[in-house]
Amino acid sequence: MAEIAIIGAGMAGLTAGATLAAAGHTPRLYEKSGGLGGRLATRRSPAGGLDHGAPGFTAADPAFAALLEGAAGRGHAAPWPEGAGQLLSKTPGPAYVGLPGASGAVRAHLGTSPALTEAEIQRRAEVTALARSSSGGWEITLPGGTEHADHLLLAIPAPQAARLIAGAGMDAGALASVSMAPRLTAMVAFGAPIAPPASLAPPLEKALREPAKPWRDGGDERWVLHADNAWSRAHIESDKDSIADALIAAFAESAGPLPPETYRAGHRWRYALTSAPLGQPCLWHPDRHLGLCGDWCLGDTVEHAFLSGRALADSVIESLG
Repeated sequence: MAEIAIIGAGMAGLTAGATLAAAGHTPRLYEKSGGLGGRLATRRSPAGGLDHGAPGFTAADPAFAALLEGAAGRGHAAPWPEGAGQLLSKTPGPAYVGLPGASGAVRAHLGTSPALTEAEIQRRAEVTALARSSSGGWEITLPGGTEHADHLLLAIPAPQAARLIAGAGMDAGALASVSMAPRLTAMVAFGAPIAPPASLAPPLEKALREPAKPWRDGGDERWVLHADNAWSRAHIESDKDSIADALIAAFAESAGPLPPETYRAGHRWRYALTSAPLGQPCLWHPDRHLGLCGDWCLGDTVEHAFLSGRALADSVIESLG
């Protein structure tokens, strides 16, 4: 059985892993953070959880809709009723949120394929370099040493994938057309409820009230604030405290005087949006034993990540026979 390594355990990486596992393979996943899900992320705080990445997701593809319905049945996700604080606009269809936090949706994959378990996922395992091995496979450099794989799948943002590929002395020209943009975010909690503002002052693009989501009503009054594209690009190197200060000040301008805060934090999503996608579901180079997938192949939604991960796994399975 070929050894298959997947870098990245967000929706694309875990979808690829689950699809491969269902076909009888045993992929190994490497995730640089301590959690799963990528931008399906929840910040834990004394005030309660805040989904500071993708706020929710919709499903038009039948397979993705089935995954979410199954996830909801097992307590990994819940429908997000229209009008309950939704700010989703890209894809028609029912909206969902993960349970108990945003990453619950990707954890659904761990229940759909018994062969894919937590044991196959190495957390806090940032891949720092790649090299082709004499056998035609790959040597993967990690903080703890080097590991081998016959086939390598990169399920990470295109700019990060390009750097790793170039560092291995390979041409990453196929990724040159992909353009990704940042999203700067603030999380803030208050000791009293706040009425949603009628409009948002610049540079705010979204303001999401966390208790408006299903099963998010515990804890303090919590809001996640997203800056617009132009401001995010201009301030990407700002420190996180400055990001929080600016976005919360804009929220105060939008909502009026705010109650005392119980929590605040800023966050940088360096590769949150896709301004120019690849235009195809994935990249698979059987001669290089190398594949790439991610939402950036098709767009920037959670469903795009799912579709890309599935397409790459299908390509690998067909190639291996």
